[in-house]
Formats: sequence, structure tokens, C-alpha cells
Amino acid sequence: MPTANHYAMHVPDSEVCATTPSADLVPCQSEYEGYMGNYGNTLDRWYRRAAVVVWPRDRAFAARAEAGSQWALSELDTRIEAGDLGGARAAAESLAPFWNKIGSRAGLLGTALHVAAGPGAAGTAAMLLEPFRVETVAPEHAGGLAAAGQYGEEWMSGVIDGWFRSEHSFEADRYEWVERLPGLCGALPAAGGPEAARLPAAGAWGWMGDQLRLWTTTARAEIREPQLEMLSSPLVRLLEGADDELRDEMVAALRGYGDNVLGCLMPALRSAAALPAAARRAAGLDVVARDCAERLGAIIARPLRDEDDWAIGWTGCGCDLCGTLGAFLGSRPRRILEWPLATDGRRHVHTRIDSAGLPMRHQTRRQGRPYTLVLTKTGELFTREKDARRKAVTDPARLTSAWGDGSPGTS
Repeated sequence: MPTANHYAMHVPDSEVCATTPSADLVPCQSEYEGYMGNYGNTLDRWYRRAAVVVWPRDRAFAARAEAGSQWALSELDTRIEAGDLGGARAAAESLAPFWNKIGSRAGLLGTALHVAAGPGAAGTAAMLLEPFRVETVAPEHAGGLAAAGQYGEEWMSGVIDGWFRSEHSFEADRYEWVERLPGLCGALPAAGGPEAARLPAAGAWGWMGDQLRLWTTTARAEIREPQLEMLSSPLVRLLEGADDELRDEMVAALRGYGDNVLGCLMPALRSAAALPAAARRAAGLDVVARDCAERLGAIIARPLRDEDDWAIGWTGCGCDLCGTLGAFLGSRPRRILEWPLATDGRRHVHTRIDSAGLPMRHQTRRQGRPYTLVLTKTGELFTREKDARRKAVTDPARLTSAWGDGSPGTS
């Protein structure tokens, strides 16, 4: 091993043999300091040890590769360029026991893609690409992805799915990566990888669909709305980067979400106002706009709640406590429920009310046994509906004004 290179490797005790026990070592330097008042006397000793590192010749590549992933990929690349495909394949296969632990480094992906395409072994190529994250894939990697596409679309799909599932992914990185996705989707066909062009966008839609399902079903608006708005700009970029088939699938799926999805779609349409009209139509945003207009029109058309209607629609976990709570919530005239409950019961009801963000107060009257849980429906029940209606009235006007080219409005 060249002395100019320095590697950090863990060596288990079972692979270490010491010729001199530590107790028999003679210090090369020692220093004594007497009692100093605030602390006692100290004696420090320094020792020198030298080590001889030995490994089998056929393990030389793997041993160095475990200490330096960049060196390993560079060495494999050199062997491939020299035409030693058999040697490169054998060396790459020796990395399998530890390669998935190297972590994802964006600067190594280009070399890893080139190396993966070289030996012509699909399983080994997938192993070499396994540690990376989809967030490291950029337009400059389009050529490498196209070359690796020699193993087929099913192979490429498995690799990219693994990148999306990487345990090293960070949510903020995913949002930023989707913002840059149209560039990657545009570069792949030009690089000769049309079969791979759809896969990153399809994977991104799978992730975004999971996010939309999570946040549109979150009851508390103060938590739900900011999360949905964060998805709005990535959604526009994803619609821009998707092919026609995936775009139609996305638009149809968006139509199937509840009205809470407006928290994502309306900011998305406002942010898309800067795009040319032709680009908006090509991305399917005109269809999304018409769907939003229909939703908003339906909200406006709903009859106003009667002043004496205190019914709240809600579904619990199915237990007896949730059954009692649900019956009270569904009652039009009842505003207050005084409910003697033990501690565990009160805790369960508190949790259900808070997690659903129900417009009601819950207080415990600490008299008698068990204590009495007092539930009171609040006027927020009416103000929420009025606010939703007011927003539904103003949003179409804002959207039409932003688009400025006859975008769909409510009738």
C-alpha cells in the first residue's frame, strides 16, 4: 500500500495479535505533576506501538475499497477503460459484503454509473448503485443512466425504487430535488435513455402521492395547510417533467382527493401563473384549474349552516367511548356533555378531540369520583365554515387575475 495514502479502518479484536502485552510496554515519555491544591498529583505516560497489517493478496482490493469508496470506483473505472472487464467484475463482486454501508456521496454517482455499465453483470451493477439516494441524481448523470439502461427497464426500475427508499434520504433534499426534476427528465431522452426517462418522475409521484394522502387527511388545519403548500411548487415541477401518460395519471389522482387538496392545488396554480399559457396546458394545469373551480363552486353552493345546528361529523376508533362522543357530536341541538369518566377514559377522549382538531372545549371538573369531563361545542364550528366559504369565493378571482388568459372560473 502506498505510504502517501491514509485510510481509517476498524479492525476487530479477533484479527489483532499483539507480541508485547500492554503491561510490559516501556513508556517513551512520562510527565509527573505534583499536588496543585485543586486536584491531586498526576502521572502521564506515552507509549509507541508499531503495527504490521497483513491481508491475503486476493483481498487487497476489497481491503482498500472498504477504507476508500472513491479509490475503489476510480480503480474499477481504470480497469474497465483498460479492457480488463473480467478483473473489474471480480473486483466489484468482492465489494458486496460492505458496499451498501458506504453512504451516498453525490460526487461519486457519475463514476458509479459508468462502472456499473462496464462489467455487464446486472446484479453486480445494482449492488454498486445501491448506496445512493435519488436526491443525488442530476441532469449530468443522464448519460450514465442511459448507459446503465442496457440491463433493461425492470432492472432500472428496481435501482431507482431503491434510491427513493434510501434510509439516508432527507425530506428537505427531496423537495429541492423534485424542483429540479424537469431538467433530468428532459436530459434522459436526449442522452439515449427514453425508457428510463419516466422512472424518476414516476418515483417522485409515488412519494408525492404518499405525502398528499398523509396531509389531506390530517384534521388540524394549522398542521395540514403549511405542509400542503410546501408540496405545491414541487407538484408543478413534477407535472412539467412527467410524460403524457404519467401526467394524465397524476391529474386523475388529484381529482380523487378530498377538498383539503385545495391547500396544495391553489398555491400550485398561483405559482404556475408565471409560466407561458402553452406550458401550463402542456403540464395539465388547465385541467387542474378547472377541477379546482368546480370544487370551489360546490363549496359556495352548499347551504349555510342553520344557527341552531351544532352537529359535527366525526368517526372515532369504534370503541364505546368514541361511540358516546360521536353521538354527542352528531346531535344538532346538544352543545354540552357532562360525562363522568375515569382517568384513562378522559385521556382517550382528550386525545381524540385534539388529534381531530374538533371545535370544542374539554375541561375536567374535579369533584366527586370519577371526575366529570365537560365537553362544550364552540362557535368555531360556524366560523370555520364561513371562512371556507369566504375563501372559496375569493380564490377563483385571484386565480383568474393571476393567469390573465381566461383560466377557468366558477359559474
